[in-house]
Amino acid sequence: MKHRSFIQFYVILTCLFVPFVFLSLLSQRAVPQVVSDGREKIRLDVPYEPSSEEIVKTMLEIAQVGKNDLVYDLGCGDGRIVIAAAQKAGARGVGVDLDPERIKESFENARKANVTDRVWFYQQDLFQADISRATVIMLYLWPEVNLKLRSKLLRELKPGTRVVSHSHSMGSWEPDQSIAAAEGHRVYFWVIPANLTGIWEWDMPGEKEHHVLKLSQQFQRVSGTLQLGPDDIPVKSLELKGNRLQFTVERFFKGQIQTLRFIGRVQGHLIKGTAEEMPMGSHGKQPWKAKRDPSSIKPLDS
Repeated sequence: MKHRSFIQFYVILTCLFVPFVFLSLLSQRAVPQVVSDGREKIRLDVPYEPSSEEIVKTMLEIAQVGKNDLVYDLGCGDGRIVIAAAQKAGARGVGVDLDPERIKESFENARKANVTDRVWFYQQDLFQADISRATVIMLYLWPEVNLKLRSKLLRELKPGTRVVSHSHSMGSWEPDQSIAAAEGHRVYFWVIPANLTGIWEWDMPGEKEHHVLKLSQQFQRVSGTLQLGPDDIPVKSLELKGNRLQFTVERFFKGQIQTLRFIGRVQGHLIKGTAEEMPMGSHGKQPWKAKRDPSSIKPLDS
């Protein structure tokens, strides 16, 4: 009887203790680290946790970093990612971190690696950093920080800029690619899409009907209709990668169904490219230039 009572007591104690430990660990993760730069205390949203050399290699490979790239690491820690980009790919790099000790360490590591002419480090809030010149963005942050950063990436980066995140996704913004990495981790990859939302208009040579393209967009996923006179035609097979897009429409033209493929490059409120009949017909390729009503554009991440 005493033995049974002891077991009951042990079970109750365990049930009380386990949630306490879990909540304690959770609170430790949720509480930001505080450091000092000698003048004031600095609140860090993410504690220092470096990516391994194997994962850094995977991150550089999935982004296909090359000598013409400018790689930004937001929350750079000891600078290892931008230093590796400079050493292994000949790229230039910029590291941003709030922790002054990490910035000092980054400069020292760059000196040891003999890449101080190709990498720079700034003690700065990553949400305040000017990232507009980057061709590649590297991240190893917490999920909630990624979500907070998402709108800045989509708003400030040029279409075609590559974004890589170690371990954490971007919520409803689905990655263009996701691969397993070392140590059971994952690496996520996105290409910043051009903003195609709104109303685009153009005329085709030798045709009377005015073309009005209405597009909606959720990150890199785009859909819409093409208005030709009284008809609204669904846009099919629309693909967008960076600022390059293509789509097809099937219309009733001169008594028969005609499939047109449009290929173009987005330049702000202008798309320039070509339109061609599929399969190749008598019209061949024709120049295509569409203009957007600036008031119709909407943010990609609202």
